Amino acid sequence: YLFGSIARGDSLDVSDIDLLVVSPSVHGLRKDERISLAYRAWKFEKAADIFLLTPEEFKRALEHSVVLRDASRYWIKIL
Repeated sequence: YLFGSIARGDSLDVSDIDLLVVSPSVHGLRKDERISLAYRAWKFEKAADIFLLTPEEFKRALEHSVVLRDASRYWIKIL
């Protein structure tokens, strides 16, 4: 999912890209391993905040995270 200012349409030139990736393949990876994986895969000059969650973690986060619930109102599903 693409979220944040770019998804809302109010980004600036200095805005970063906010991505949420939901994949069962990150199950069992520690937070630092997920961060490393995400940024190794990022091949663009624009700064990004990339979050990797399993489907189960995503479901729980939608129930408990005010930030994610807000983002879900305007995010763009990429795949």
